[in-house]
Amino acid sequence: MNTFNKYQFLTDLQSELLDAVATNQIQSDDQVWDWIHQAIDNSVIYNSDCFAILSELNYTDWSDSEFGPVTNVSIAAYSALYELVNDEFDLSAVNEAIAALED
Repeated sequence: MNTFNKYQFLTDLQSELLDAVATNQIQSDDQVWDWIHQAIDNSVIYNSDCFAILSELNYTDWSDSEFGPVTNVSIAAYSALYELVNDEFDLSAVNEAIAALED
């Protein structure tokens, strides 16, 4: 059975973003959000991973999300992860690293 740990996801995401900024793969806020969306996309490829995400995040609201109707488990898991990032992810370290590039 697949497991998902939201704290590990957020830690890994921050590490990936900071590494991408350090290697000039990310240079703007838009690129940060593109990277976040790609990370979420990569996390919801397999149904078993999606069910683990939904279980860990206790995501039970299958009504329409901001991405449209929730018609499958992948869209539900994507919505849950997007909500997690918006609610609990601190972008300040990433924003500071981007600002340091501009100096």
